[in-house]
Amino acid sequence: MKVNIIGGGVAGLAVGIYLQKNGFETEVFEQHTVPGGLCTGWKRGDYTFNGCMHWLLGSGKGIAFNTFWNEILDLSQLEFVLHKERVQFDVPDLTDRHGNSVFHFYNEIDQFEKYMLDIAPEDEKMIRYWMDQVRYVGQYLDCLPPAFYDESFIASTRRNMHLIKLLPMVYFMFKWSKLTNYQFAENFKNPFLRKAITLLYEKEVRMPILFFVQCYANKHVAGYPIGSSLHFAKKLAESYQQHGGKLTLGQCVNSIDIEEGRAVGLRMEDNTQRPCDFVVSAADWRWTIFRALGEKYATKEQMFYKNPPKEAIFYSYCILYLGVDLDLKKYPHFIRYSLENPIFSPDGTSYDRLEVHVYNYDPTLAPEGKVTIAVDFQTREGEFWINLRKNDYPQYVQKKKEFQENILAELEKKMSVLSGHIEVTDLTTPASYHRYTGNTLGSSQGWTPQDNVMKSIPLKPTVKGLDNVFLAGHWLVAGGGLPIALKSARDTAWLLSKKANGKFVV
Repeated sequence: MKVNIIGGGVAGLAVGIYLQKNGFETEVFEQHTVPGGLCTGWKRGDYTFNGCMHWLLGSGKGIAFNTFWNEILDLSQLEFVLHKERVQFDVPDLTDRHGNSVFHFYNEIDQFEKYMLDIAPEDEKMIRYWMDQVRYVGQYLDCLPPAFYDESFIASTRRNMHLIKLLPMVYFMFKWSKLTNYQFAENFKNPFLRKAITLLYEKEVRMPILFFVQCYANKHVAGYPIGSSLHFAKKLAESYQQHGGKLTLGQCVNSIDIEEGRAVGLRMEDNTQRPCDFVVSAADWRWTIFRALGEKYATKEQMFYKNPPKEAIFYSYCILYLGVDLDLKKYPHFIRYSLENPIFSPDGTSYDRLEVHVYNYDPTLAPEGKVTIAVDFQTREGEFWINLRKNDYPQYVQKKKEFQENILAELEKKMSVLSGHIEVTDLTTPASYHRYTGNTLGSSQGWTPQDNVMKSIPLKPTVKGLDNVFLAGHWLVAGGGLPIALKSARDTAWLLSKKANGKFVV
């Protein structure tokens, strides 16, 4: 049986590997000339810029995602870096009791707890309470998310009984999902620590997100892969091809051909058809439902999101990449600088901080003695950039140039060492991500979970009215990202394989 898969990102490649292991003939169609989708990178001169992950959930043992990744990719092929700190940042107009204005967000929670107790002893009770919540989450990581297999009734029963221990986590999530780090900070007496808690992330986040990210880092299961996202994507593509899959790059799918209520193939941009027995779309959900399938199979819930409110979609990014002829070994890998005067993006977004990633820990991205830097700017104005590039390209280029100059002026105030040493610059916008991946509004993930981490999504891995068309990818769960792309691919492969063959193997 032939399965055509739309999209050569992480979800598309992963579902392809699983289906190849289950005896299907698969072909992945990717519009770009390189695999990976949003998990990508690119070269500018001697420099390689990382376009995606800063850590891979499941890089270490002790979590279900490690099991999932190793089902489709030998992680021992990759070298991972575990950072001592998540980020360093200055707390504007405040210092700790030792006179330091910089806050250290350590990944090891014992070290982080000790550090906070030292700078804010008056908040001992709340500090210990906070760290206790992170430790509490840690006891559940081995069965989150749940993994299911084809196995005997007895083995399946044992596995399901093991999942009973997750019941307390339901109450935990319900309780903490109501609270953000901004609200949590109000419980602290020390002004420096109280302010720092509001600055832990680029934006306000729900507390379960904070707890889980801290727990993953503390458990050493979220490392950065040396070689960056592009190297990781290529390894995944190699695994797919080694399992017998066919990867077709630089080929755009125009639509899914339907006859008598079943998909019969993919209609390509050149109007040729690629016949198949099943279709899996790991492409942008809105493109799939409203263009590839012509809206005919959209549910009422999905129709509401045909033109989604921008707040419902995860942020996109403008990212200024730099190639610098300095090694910057003495700098932290991630620094957040507060600005005296905000930077205004051409899309109207204002920024009072610089998010600076210094890739001094990955020697593969730059020649010896040099380094790449990325300065991130979250935006919900993806439509502005996409339309500007489409309708007035010279103005798009000019706006990018002006924005870049403003960023560099502020960055060199904070890192004066960069002056005269920047060899390469490259500013990406939401239009860049939309152009190469088709992702709605150039989103970097999928639906935003910021307002509700238990958010219900109007999508399932199946398409109502079509029994041989499936969906996979990060749009199926709020937050999205690589872990969800992987889990979604596994679940979709399970459904398709069980439907066609009555079994699923990993």
